[in-house]
Amino acid sequence: MPQPTKTVRSHDFRRTDLLERVSLQAIGGLLETFARAATQHLTSTLRQQCAFTLDKLDQVTWRDLADELENGIYFFTFSLSPLAGRAVLAIPIEEVLAIVDLRLAGAGDDDFSGRVPSEIDQAFLAPIVEGLIGELGQALARIQASSPRLEAQEGNVQFVSIASPAEMCMAARFSFTVASRTPSHAVICLPFPMVRMLVDGLAARTSLETRQEAMAESTRHRLFEVPLDLVFQFPSFATTPAELLTLRVGDSLGLGHPKGRPLEVRAEGLLVALAHICSSGVHKACEITEEVTR
Repeated sequence: MPQPTKTVRSHDFRRTDLLERVSLQAIGGLLETFARAATQHLTSTLRQQCAFTLDKLDQVTWRDLADELENGIYFFTFSLSPLAGRAVLAIPIEEVLAIVDLRLAGAGDDDFSGRVPSEIDQAFLAPIVEGLIGELGQALARIQASSPRLEAQEGNVQFVSIASPAEMCMAARFSFTVASRTPSHAVICLPFPMVRMLVDGLAARTSLETRQEAMAESTRHRLFEVPLDLVFQFPSFATTPAELLTLRVGDSLGLGHPKGRPLEVRAEGLLVALAHICSSGVHKACEITEEVTR
């Protein structure tokens, strides 16, 4: 049986600015939430089945990513105030033009090679992409509430500057399908200052949730120690004022409690159990026979 191929990636152990795996997994979970919301947004906006699926997260320098995205890619630069810096959404130009075509009631299956988005195309693209980055802001709101804003559209990576060439960025790579077109790829790049704020916010939120859970557990334990008045209650019976006026010390009153009928056990007036009368040594007692749940 042939062995599956494995991808070997180089790693510079001198780099100390890389994110820990647990942080990547947490942000990856939020981006998967975004991908599902982006799928619904594009599908409802274009009235065609579209798909956004997170493939992987990479930590790369802006120089390396810019070299990779140099040709045939359209860029949407956006901010997520108060998060630091600006991020970018990169989509192949042909898919961008297909989105415009679908928005104009076209089929989206033409050959768009050789074209670049015009100012009219940009006007149609702006609200669609604003909806996408709005979904990203909603997904990240679990850590940090933000105000997504589309800053610019560019067809050349040389005019996109979200980080210095050597600065590390987080590249979220998505499989991207528009209508019946061949699947392609999209990239969302977040500069590390922005990512670091998200990681710090996640750590603070985790710490707060841990403290809240500890306080809740302590409260539950203390509630178990609160004293309650427990009453074993016989059924009531009717009498008259004349009978009460004739009572003397030593008289007996029949309780009218049938043999075999359990007593009601009440805590602060709430029925919690049923019990039978029994003896414990020389003392009378009650034995719980049934719990009452509500």
